[in-house]
Amino acid sequence: MLLKSRLSSLTVAALVIVGSSSPIAKRSTGGYNDFSCKATSEHPNPLIMLHGMLGNSGEWAYMGPRFALKGYCAFSLDYGHLPNIPILGGLDDLKVSAQELSDFVDKVMAATGASKVDILGHSEGSTLPRVYFKYLNGTQKTGSFAAIGSNQYGTTLANIVSSLQQVNLFGPVQGALDPICKACFQLIINAPFLNDLNAGGDTYPEIKYLMLVSEYDEFVTPYTNGYLRTLGPNVHNVRLQDLCSLDLSDHLAQAIDPIAFNAIDSFLSTGEVKNSGCLPAIM
Repeated sequence: MLLKSRLSSLTVAALVIVGSSSPIAKRSTGGYNDFSCKATSEHPNPLIMLHGMLGNSGEWAYMGPRFALKGYCAFSLDYGHLPNIPILGGLDDLKVSAQELSDFVDKVMAATGASKVDILGHSEGSTLPRVYFKYLNGTQKTGSFAAIGSNQYGTTLANIVSSLQQVNLFGPVQGALDPICKACFQLIINAPFLNDLNAGGDTYPEIKYLMLVSEYDEFVTPYTNGYLRTLGPNVHNVRLQDLCSLDLSDHLAQAIDPIAFNAIDSFLSTGEVKNSGCLPAIM
């Protein structure tokens, strides 16, 4: 299974392209996105899963059913779609997407009878909840927030950003892409949007945080920009390779990484990260 997860970027990409509305994706959502699900004492907070940029709910075809089997009321949200751009999500302004998240949280809470939700985000979905917390009072409705492929302080996109700046092409490229990807330049290193988001601290004491990163992440560079910097007892910054030195997951593969799943399940259940080593990958 470990080998399979290392070859999995193509699998995740295929799930994203398939989209959550297709028959394949519908067959893969066994047990989650069930609005008849009711919160239990074991898992009182429903789990809302947020895809990354250019993605959709198909990203959760691995983790979603597994959370459902463990008794979570798990839901996936498609957000950030722009007109006339099918399938690909996460493109709209992050504040617009944060309002979509806020509305979805209220919908899930009303359906399940819960007073709070937990959130799991991948890539852009690891930044979006913090926009919800800061600008839309999301701290009052969130218990725990976990992330994979975390991006909290911006990415150089493997130094593409700095290379464009050096040859004075950054402005023209941004101007060309902004109409079709409003979020793209909100997530790069030193973006004014991220600077504003992080001003005054990046965590809230009432929320529990888990930021999972991989040293093999080729999209979030440097990968350490996925860590939160306002630390406290409820903040866990974890490198996947410290849980299993054999874990070679890149950015996309983290979405179907059994080691990541095990760490998230432990965190959501107990508030701590249980280190089972490489064992989850071979079970």
